[in-house]
Amino acid sequence: MTSPQQPSMMLTLHAMRLLGFADTESVAERFGQDPHHAERLLIDAGAKGWALRSSFGGTRGWSLTVAGRTENERLLAAELDSTGGYAVVTAVHAKFAPLNADVVAACSKLQLHWLADGDQPNGGIDEQTHQTFAQAAASLSDLEVRLTAVLSRFGGYAKRLEQAVANAATEPAWLTATDRDSFHRVWFELHEDLIATLGIPR
Repeated sequence: MTSPQQPSMMLTLHAMRLLGFADTESVAERFGQDPHHAERLLIDAGAKGWALRSSFGGTRGWSLTVAGRTENERLLAAELDSTGGYAVVTAVHAKFAPLNADVVAACSKLQLHWLADGDQPNGGIDEQTHQTFAQAAASLSDLEVRLTAVLSRFGGYAKRLEQAVANAATEPAWLTATDRDSFHRVWFELHEDLIATLGIPR
C-alpha cells in the first residue's frame, strides 16, 4: 500500500480499474485513502454512472462501468499532462514490454506444467524459471524509481513482486495464484496501470 493521499475521484476510479471488482475497504486501501471518504466517492461515482455496486460469489463490491473507464482515462491523461511525465512513462513501458513477454511465457509454462500434474503446484520450480521471476522483479525495482519520480502512485509494485518471489520459495503457488497477491496478479495490475496511464490498449 502507498502512503495516505488526499481522497480523489481519480484514485478511486483507478483503484477499481486495477482491482477489477473490490469492496469499499479494498478500493480505499489500494491508494491509502480514508475508507469513509472513499465510500462517499464511490457512492458519488455510482450516482454519475461511473461505478456499479453488485454481488459476486457472495461478496458485495464495486466495479467500473464503461463510462467510468472513460472518465478514469480522462483523469489519468490530465494527471500525466500536469506532471509532464509522458516521456518517462513511455520509456518505462518500452523497457517493460520485453520483461512482460518473459513473465507471461514463464507463467504459461508453470500453469501448463501444473495442469499436467492435476493443477497442483508440486515439486517447486526449476532454477531458470525462478531466475526469470527474480530478474523481472529486480528490473522492475529500477523502473519503479523512474516512475515514482513523476507519479508517486506507482510506488509499491516492486516490493509486492519481491515478496511474491520470496513466498514462492516455499509455496510455488505465489507465482501464479489468483487468490492472493501473487507475482502474476501484481504484474498484470502493473501492466494495466501502465497502459491506462498512457491511454493505450492492452
